[in-house]
Amino acid sequence: MKQQKEKGEIWKLIQGVFDAFEARDVTSMENLLHESCTLWDLFEPELISGKAEREAFHQRDKAQSMARGRLSISIHPLKLDIFNKVAVARYWLKFNYEPPNAASGRVRITDVLLRAPNGWRIVHHHEGMAPEGAPPINE
Repeated sequence: MKQQKEKGEIWKLIQGVFDAFEARDVTSMENLLHESCTLWDLFEPELISGKAEREAFHQRDKAQSMARGRLSISIHPLKLDIFNKVAVARYWLKFNYEPPNAASGRVRITDVLLRAPNGWRIVHHHEGMAPEGAPPINE
């Protein structure tokens, strides 16, 4: 019963991250991350590590988002495991930016969370575009 409550809290936190992103509310998003959170973002080539790198990333991410049209996001939970103070969430995310600069995709995401004194917080967020099958074999 306790674990079901915690799972609900974790999915709510994850949805809160993307609600904050859609609202372009960097502060609310950052409040859901652990202070030592690292990120593999869909649009960034390098690992984002440390508060200063996260702050710079958030500004870049906010700018790219604002250069696009309206954004819609849907999350499809797949699997969530809790191991005492650590949790691992795996889910699909679909995003769609309307014109100008339209973009859309289906993203595989893994979040690692830590139970902190102020509740669950994300310590690592990993995004990657979902493949559309194996590349063709031409040789």
